[in-house]
Amino acid sequence: MSQSCEPHVRCVLKCALDISCLDMNIYLFLLKNPGNDVEYLAETLQKDESTVYKSLRNLMDKGLVRREYRILKGGGYKYLYYPVEFEEFKRIAIRTLEEWLKNFDEMIKSCAELGKAELVNVAVMQ
Repeated sequence: MSQSCEPHVRCVLKCALDISCLDMNIYLFLLKNPGNDVEYLAETLQKDESTVYKSLRNLMDKGLVRREYRILKGGGYKYLYYPVEFEEFKRIAIRTLEEWLKNFDEMIKSCAELGKAELVNVAVMQ
């Protein structure tokens, strides 16, 4: 009897969206707790602030998170981070999954044209 892995939505989305585990954790945290700053996220997730900021930057670049600045009473400002609306997230996820599947299909078709030795060489190089 063979075992198969059940695809986990979280893993599929991470792969298709090309985001890290930390990126996904931050996005999910912001879904439950929108409007947090880097310091709070870093403390809560027990990560360095620069690491959290890099993940937030990646999520913003992917269109999954937006930031707003708030002026502080004592002067200055800070950024607060929010996830995009869930409908927008779904549109982004569907679009990237479709693109990922298209690329995967093209890769499988090109692998079918290779011989066994060539396929092993290609797989080892990646």
